Amino acid sequence: MLKMMLAFFRDMIHYRKQIKKQTKWIDKYAAKNGYEVNPNPMMSTNLKIWLSEMEETYGKRLCPCFEPSGDPKLDRAMICPCKFMDEEIEEYGTCHCSLFGRPGMNKQEWKDSNARLMAEYRVDLDLKGDVLDTRGKPLDKHRGLPIPDASHQLKSALMQWKGKELTVIVATEQEALNLEKISAVKGYGYARKQVDEAWHVMLTFT
Repeated sequence: MLKMMLAFFRDMIHYRKQIKKQTKWIDKYAAKNGYEVNPNPMMSTNLKIWLSEMEETYGKRLCPCFEPSGDPKLDRAMICPCKFMDEEIEEYGTCHCSLFGRPGMNKQEWKDSNARLMAEYRVDLDLKGDVLDTRGKPLDKHRGLPIPDASHQLKSALMQWKGKELTVIVATEQEALNLEKISAVKGYGYARKQVDEAWHVMLTFT
């Protein structure tokens, strides 16, 4: 928990200018379209940090809950605010990421939505020694992408793992390419190779 909190405050400082920019368009969009914005300060700030990370990593304000799919049409649909938002708000009360919600939501409804999101990403990792296998996770019914994806699993693993080299097994080359972009931004050493039908991404940390 301490490592998570330190990472949160480090990222909040690093992206402070971008967070202001995200806040401006989010509030404007919500007001114009009749949505509410997540009132939980930490959750809302985290989502703005993740949106800023997506812009820094991929050059687009992609949905912070899913990494790029490699399908141009789907990736365009996942630019926040995503094309799936209205359907998800009707189902959950909020969009998948719990950033935007329907008007009139009470504190408990927001709390339930935040808990739903966190439950999807706080899963047991298949982390054995210095190998993280990200395959086999359930697919989101709207996007057809795993929850959590390889990028989010890596982020979770680094909160509990203290080694210098980590092999991440992913199902597709696109996931390996996403990790390459993340490594370039974060300064990780990166190499990859195909092993049977999977990809092994070797990351090194200083």
